[in-house]
Amino acid sequence: MLITFLIIFFVLLIIGAPIWLALGMSGGFFALYYMGLPITNVPSHFFNAMDSFVLMAIPYFLLAGNLMTYMGTARKMLGFINNLLGHLPGGVPAAAVVAATIFGALSGSATATVIAVGSMMIPEMVRLGYSKKNSMGVVAAAGTLGQMIPPSIFMILYASIVQLNVSDLFLAGIVPGLVIAGILIITTVFISLRENKVRKERAPFKDIVSSFFEALPALLMLVIVLGGIYSGVFTPTEAAAVSVVYVVIVSFLFNREEFTKENLLKSLHGTMVTTAVIFIILGGATLFATSLTYAQIPQGITEFVTSISFPGWAIMILVLLLILVFGMFLDAVPILYITVPILYPVIISLGYDPIHFGIIMVALLMIGQVTPPVGMSLFAITGYFKENLSVSIRGVIPYLYALVIATIIIVYVPWLSTFLLK
Repeated sequence: MLITFLIIFFVLLIIGAPIWLALGMSGGFFALYYMGLPITNVPSHFFNAMDSFVLMAIPYFLLAGNLMTYMGTARKMLGFINNLLGHLPGGVPAAAVVAATIFGALSGSATATVIAVGSMMIPEMVRLGYSKKNSMGVVAAAGTLGQMIPPSIFMILYASIVQLNVSDLFLAGIVPGLVIAGILIITTVFISLRENKVRKERAPFKDIVSSFFEALPALLMLVIVLGGIYSGVFTPTEAAAVSVVYVVIVSFLFNREEFTKENLLKSLHGTMVTTAVIFIILGGATLFATSLTYAQIPQGITEFVTSISFPGWAIMILVLLLILVFGMFLDAVPILYITVPILYPVIISLGYDPIHFGIIMVALLMIGQVTPPVGMSLFAITGYFKENLSVSIRGVIPYLYALVIATIIIVYVPWLSTFLLK
């Protein structure tokens, strides 16, 4: 039965079935014919997977990010960062990384970050002589920072799986996120100096000041959302709802021309589509994970790993490689729901901190989003600019190396993930 269960899953993947269907059908087969559950339990598993107060934060953060993108708030923030940093060596691509870091922290969505930052920064980089592939590569890589810098949708999902406090994960992701951003900036500067790219003219001081005040409402949102969470004023889910209200008010007051019914509908449509995709995958993945647990696969792997004489660091390397391989073929959400129930008990039995492992998982999923052939950030950036996928793949390679180096640092320097929690 177990072999049949796995065959169904992999055959459906190979023939191109949607990931939620592959997960749900294989898990449903096991639940019905091996566990003996009534058929009514299958839809109830889908519902229970979504019935979580923590997961309610996902559509709110997605909506806030889409509202910022379509109603001009993101454009003003990007304009200030570009004026401030654009004249430095590698300044415009470095500004793209900084902008992606801040916007990712506001939206929690890699796709929204890639489109918002790329729509403004890529044309500017191309105008200054940067190649289209390098411009798309840096934005695709930097767009993944929204999953490490809190609030992060991946962290919300991980916390719901292993029953951790999502606020602790948010806090733990701040320093690793800044480390990754710093390594990406160093990479952009190195590439710019090597290729002797033209710099953007220094913006007049008055333009920097005026663009700062235009961007201030967007920058204050980060203080309000994260400050409210860590001061105990509201939960992460409530913070997500507050962020939506805040963006609507700011857009109405300061971006009246772009505060239109059409842009509101675009924001709602994008949010509903993305939320539906995430939640239906959660349903199928939960049914799949329940079947694995019933078959005692996680328990068996844990017992096997703890009985062998391999050192913990060697097993961690194998885990890292496994996630990286998965990231080449699967999206981040199913990877989380397939691997975490199996690997989490193993990693904890080896003495690793659960918060630190969560940060490692997010870093690996960030790499997966820019790893061909199924890197969602690559698809988002090439789809928006209607370019061939090979262009962004070639451009992202040096930044992919940077993400791998940053992940290795995070793995072997756990202090980066845990010192703010002490």
